[in-house]
Amino acid sequence: MRFEVSRETVRQALRELLLEGRLRRMGRGTVVAGPKLDQPLSLAGYTEGVRRQGRRPGRSLIGLDRLACPAALAPDLGVAAGDPVWHLERVLLADDERVGLESTYVAVERAPGLDTGFEPDSSFYTYLRERLGIGFGDADERLETVLATPPEALLIGTPPALPMLLIHRVSRDTEGRPLERVRSLYRGDRFSFTTHLRGAEG
Repeated sequence: MRFEVSRETVRQALRELLLEGRLRRMGRGTVVAGPKLDQPLSLAGYTEGVRRQGRRPGRSLIGLDRLACPAALAPDLGVAAGDPVWHLERVLLADDERVGLESTYVAVERAPGLDTGFEPDSSFYTYLRERLGIGFGDADERLETVLATPPEALLIGTPPALPMLLIHRVSRDTEGRPLERVRSLYRGDRFSFTTHLRGAEG
């Protein structure tokens, strides 16, 4: 070889750079990764955060199903166990690049026409606000680092060993009523999250 380095050494270096997010796969090749998407931890949705950085947000539908609410989920949605809920699953896109997965649960009574009046590649928050008149009041979020399951890695198009950022969110409307529960999985090599902190008084 030109640089007198073994192929296995090069392969190992490429694997490490992929895991660090400095390189990414594109088709059958490997390219230098662009800057990470800096997503704020706020009530603003994914769409707004990506647009602020000059990227084109999008989503690809995995499934939209109506099901009986499991008992463990009912308190987060403000319904009784067995009441009908929607489960919306989508791949998150930025300039057509797959960057994450989003799983949303919402009571059918809050969004009764979700299966007919909602465009799956659009913003769910915009749909709630502009079509249904529902505003977001507050939310509880938990962020952790995980590895994607093999099916999740396949949907996002990443190696299973790639670290992911997982956000659990339970949201309420402006009247304090439970609204949604969301599980968002983001590629660790493509995203960072920021928040603004203020000093405690007293």
